[in-house]
Amino acid sequence: MLCQGMDVILQYMDPEAWPRPDGWVVIGRFGTKALAYDGERRPFLIGDGEPEPLDRDAVNAALAPAVDAAASRLWPGGWSFAVSEVFGINRRNLQPERLARGGLPPGVLQALAHMSDSEDAEGVGWLMVALARYTDRYAERSDFIDRLDEALAAARNAAEGLRLARRGKPLRPE
Repeated sequence: MLCQGMDVILQYMDPEAWPRPDGWVVIGRFGTKALAYDGERRPFLIGDGEPEPLDRDAVNAALAPAVDAAASRLWPGGWSFAVSEVFGINRRNLQPERLARGGLPPGVLQALAHMSDSEDAEGVGWLMVALARYTDRYAERSDFIDRLDEALAAARNAAEGLRLARRGKPLRPE
């Protein structure tokens, strides 16, 4: 079904405009339809009518340049290190040939689509790296969500410190 000359584009797809079955993840568009994955990680095109199943290998091959484009908006100077750190993916699996063969998990594709589809994508990308690094290296709890909450609290403290420093007042963290 994927046609030569048409590109997959990773981007945020509003659920109101692009309804999808419960449990499905929409990661972008292909032509005039949304590209989605069902709960079993099978790719489909959705739009008018019934979802159209797609060949996973063809989708993975078409996604490699879309991943490069989205990740380059988030990390313009090179993205393999950042994607590895943010999503916990082995950097070897991010090589173009491997991406074209194996793809990425739908949740990672959705996150890349959402985060890169903004005017401040590069800033968002570096915030993601900082939060991931804090979560993985400095947070002390065992559960990921709890560690992420610690990282968010630290980010609030850092933002408050920046606000105070830029206003010329002394620092006092929470």
